[in-house]
Amino acid sequence: MALEDSAEHAGRRDLPDSKVSGGVEFEAIYRSEVPSLMRFFRRRLGSHDEADDLTHEALTRFLRASPATQIATPQAYLRRIATNLLRDRAERASTRLLEVSVPLVEGLDHPTEYDQHRELEGRQELAHYTAVLRELKPKTLEIFLLSRVDGFTYKEIAAKVGMSVWGVKRQMLKAIAHIDQHRRNR
Repeated sequence: MALEDSAEHAGRRDLPDSKVSGGVEFEAIYRSEVPSLMRFFRRRLGSHDEADDLTHEALTRFLRASPATQIATPQAYLRRIATNLLRDRAERASTRLLEVSVPLVEGLDHPTEYDQHRELEGRQELAHYTAVLRELKPKTLEIFLLSRVDGFTYKEIAAKVGMSVWGVKRQMLKAIAHIDQHRRNR
């Protein structure tokens, strides 16, 4: 169904003949804004049906708010409602994802067969990166370990070692570049 057809199809829903804020007819706003709202939602969602649902939800919220609130720019207010609907939808989706997700730690409960090859690779990799870290200057190594192992923020590290935050960042960049160089050469 083409976008124009969708707007016409959407126009068949109940269109109250009420005036909204500033004496503007709701039907005029409805007719002028449905196509752009549909494009707005469709671009972000990729689904025509979801775009249609959210367009009508935005218009419903707009209509509910307009008699009680003096709206100077109905189009801008409608865009704000649309943006908030997308934000709410994203928050609900991330909450649902958290509810169905399994923590990584639970996956560690399953026993696996002992793999000598994997253990040997792990030990070699640990020895390699230990040697790489030992190549760092002592101050750079201390800052790197405080950040990555102990979990201190750059600001906390700066206070602890008596440097500026920028100095800590510079040392971290040196450490990361050094490790990355050895990782690529491996």
